[in-house]
Amino acid sequence: MRKKTTFFPAIALGAIVLLGAGCSKPSPSAMGTPSISVSNQSLGDNNQLTIKTASTDQESWIAIHQKENGQLGPVIGYTSLSVGAASKIKITIDRTKVSPTLIAVLRYDRGQKGTFEPDVDGPVIKNRQVIMQEFNITNHADFTKEESVKAAGLRTEFIITAKQWSFSPSVIKVKKGDTVVLKLTSSDVKHSISIPDFGITAEIKPKETKTIEFVADKVGTFKFICGMPCGVGHMGMTGTIVVE
Repeated sequence: MRKKTTFFPAIALGAIVLLGAGCSKPSPSAMGTPSISVSNQSLGDNNQLTIKTASTDQESWIAIHQKENGQLGPVIGYTSLSVGAASKIKITIDRTKVSPTLIAVLRYDRGQKGTFEPDVDGPVIKNRQVIMQEFNITNHADFTKEESVKAAGLRTEFIITAKQWSFSPSVIKVKKGDTVVLKLTSSDVKHSISIPDFGITAEIKPKETKTIEFVADKVGTFKFICGMPCGVGHMGMTGTIVVE
C-alpha cells in the first residue's frame, strides 16, 4: 500500500481544535532538516501509532489530527520530539476519535518548554508549506460505534526541569484516569521528585532524563517536592498536580 505525503498551506491551520496526548522515547541524533515519515498501519489494542521517522532543528511536537472533509480535524494525540532525528516514535491516541485517514503534523515548541500549547506551538513550515503527512488506519472498518469501550483516561506527557530552587512547569493539570508521564531533567545539581499521594519518588541527576509514569486515579490538588537537600532554597522547591 502506497503512502502519500500531504502539504497543507499554513493558513489552513487557524481553526484547529486540539486535544489528547501521547508519549514517545525518541533517540535524537544529529540536528537535521525538519521532516516526518509515517506509513499506513493498523491500530492495536494499546491505542498506539508509530511514526516511522521524524527530525527537527528545534524542540518540537508531533500531533496526530483527524482528517475531516479533506482538511485537518481535531488533534487526537501528540508527543514531544527532541532536536535531531528519531525513528519508531510511539504516540498514544484517543481510539474513539480515529478517522479512516489521519494526519501527522510537526510543530515547534514555541511556548512554555515541555508543555503542549495548541495556540502557541505552531506548525513547522518549509518552503511555505506545513510539514505533515497523511496515512490510513487499515483496520478502521473494524471499529464500530456499538462497541462497548470502557472509559479510560488519556496518556498525558510533561517535561519538568528541576533547578535550584524550582520546578518548571510547577503546576500540571490532568483528568482523573489519565496516565501521567513525567520526563524529568536537572539543569544544575542532583535533585529528586517526591509525589507522596501517588507513591512516587525518583532521583534526578544533572543533564540526564528520568521518565516516570502513574495513573491519576483520584481528584484533588496534590503537592510534589524535591526530596533531596539542594541548598538554602530547598524547602521552597515544590509544585502542584491538579487532577480534575
